[in-house]
Amino acid sequence: MIGKLLVANRGEIARRVMRSAHAMGIACVAVCSDPDAAAPHVAEADEFVRLRGAAPADTYLDVDALVAAALSSGADAVHPGYGFLSEHAGFARACRDAGLVFVGPPPEVIEAMGSKLAAKATMAGAGVPVLPTVEIPAADAADAAGGGTGAGGALDPALVERAAALGWPVLVKASAGGGGRGMRVVARPGDLADAVTSAAREAASAFGDGTVFLEPYVAHPRHVEVQILGDTHGNVVHLFERECSIQRRHQKIVEECPSPAVSPALRDELGAAAVAAARAIGYVNAGTVEFLFLPDGRFAFLEVNTRLQVEHPVTECVTGLDLVRLQLLVADGMALPAEVMAPTMRGHAIEVRLYAEDATRGWQPSAGRLHRVAIPTPAGVRVDSGVEDGSEVSAHYDPMLAKVIAYAPNRDEAARMLAGALSGARLHGVTTNRDLLVRILRHPEFLAGDIDTGFLQRHDPAVLGAPLADAPARRLHAVAAALAAQAGRRRHAGVLGAMPSGWRNNPSVPQTATFTGTDGPVAVAYQFDRTGRCVHLAVDGDTLDDVRCRRAGPTPSCSWWAGWAGGTRWSGPGPWPSWTRWTGPRPSPRSSASPFPAPSWPPAPWWPPSPARWSRWRWGWGTRWPWATRWWPSRP
Repeated sequence: MIGKLLVANRGEIARRVMRSAHAMGIACVAVCSDPDAAAPHVAEADEFVRLRGAAPADTYLDVDALVAAALSSGADAVHPGYGFLSEHAGFARACRDAGLVFVGPPPEVIEAMGSKLAAKATMAGAGVPVLPTVEIPAADAADAAGGGTGAGGALDPALVERAAALGWPVLVKASAGGGGRGMRVVARPGDLADAVTSAAREAASAFGDGTVFLEPYVAHPRHVEVQILGDTHGNVVHLFERECSIQRRHQKIVEECPSPAVSPALRDELGAAAVAAARAIGYVNAGTVEFLFLPDGRFAFLEVNTRLQVEHPVTECVTGLDLVRLQLLVADGMALPAEVMAPTMRGHAIEVRLYAEDATRGWQPSAGRLHRVAIPTPAGVRVDSGVEDGSEVSAHYDPMLAKVIAYAPNRDEAARMLAGALSGARLHGVTTNRDLLVRILRHPEFLAGDIDTGFLQRHDPAVLGAPLADAPARRLHAVAAALAAQAGRRRHAGVLGAMPSGWRNNPSVPQTATFTGTDGPVAVAYQFDRTGRCVHLAVDGDTLDDVRCRRAGPTPSCSWWAGWAGGTRWSGPGPWPSWTRWTGPRPSPRSSASPFPAPSWPPAPWWPPSPARWSRWRWGWGTRWPWATRWWPSRP
């Protein structure tokens, strides 16, 4: 039985794995790089091991360091999460050789699916539909780079003929990689040699293998995948499909279950193909079989992801199953439970990936401190987040902040619920793709289910990702930010904290705050009078006569504050000027408790003086304003 689990990952997936493991009574060990030392996944673990360094190659991609961390912490098993080493056969084998349980498929299965060419050959033998393929070994690609008279060399004419038989355009793909690396679209025979050469060079650099292949280019297909689960007892089952067609840079950003394009009959056909693919390679644990939906209604095998997918929560929502729990049960040698062998699907779930990136500037990553991250979670909305208030978004790692999922009885309700939660999110400190996601969820094409991988080519991300707020709303947001900032400064002021912001004996010029907006700097000017009322607001020199500040921070008139300062009792109702009279015995300079009753409002009349033994008069302009104090004996 697994008693302690090392999670060889970071961010939201590390927290997600720990949540299920803790619910099963399994202790969790986190690993962290130097920038992640204060990350939420570290705080939620039972213990952690520091991986010295910041770069992924020195930390989360270091096989030896991760295995050593698992052994030194006394872990029984290792969960790789997704990304990093999750599909690294060498890591799975190193864990097994060290006596650790690897929560995933065997290394032999990972190796078999690591080559797209080998995977396609295996799938074709199992009767799974595949696209026709032309292999170009790394040596032939190198010959193309150096041979011929053209700028990009020349390919074997027979190879060019085989490419033509596929039909133009063709797609050049790397055999050993993914994520769009080593991928080129070739529309004409004359461009083939250059494309093959550059793709092979990129593949060799990224994956250590320059082998590439050709297949027919399918313009704007749908991308649909099927969740599979297998155990060591020979059971294999599929848990329905997921639609993953809306992508940027060949990476998914919106996923849903079920697919709006899949009928019940097609779902059965897809599921049978996915189970056949899993059985063909002896698959164990959780994985995904991915397919392309062609314009003519056919589907073709794309690849097998030998890990838990980012988008697994949508499957969990519609099936009611905990996929991480099932992974751990299978890794423990148990058979799949009965509810998994006969799964049912209810409702509709949609997930979006919230990234720290600027969709209007070519998906430029945004790094820095997240001052505020608050996403509404009404019933039906789930947030799997790797960050919290104050988290640092590092440039070293993937910029995904969180996954936001909505589950509802139907697709329209789920889309509306998810868009509403995102639009109400407070995300301060870094630029995100939140506005892009909201517009996608509200787009007529999306709501009609008419989506494919070309969605963000037809619809400009710079337009979809523009701020949801118009120019007047952005000006009001700048005003609110300026007033909230000053209220925070007053709340934490060491002295004169209850005085109005910018208070002076004589009226002074307005205070200013400048923000960086999407269209450039935004300058806000504001001024408070002596009663704490905001009497002037302006943005970029334009006075906002139709805007009123109802409240900014604590309201001093709603509470009294009293205390001791240097033997003199001082108190007041807030920043209003007032005559205040206090009577009673003179306190000791070292007194820490007040002998006076709580003051009342309005204050007692200042004349005539009280017959108490000691009387004190003061003129005050606030609760923490210095004043002269005079004591004298009262009349008998």
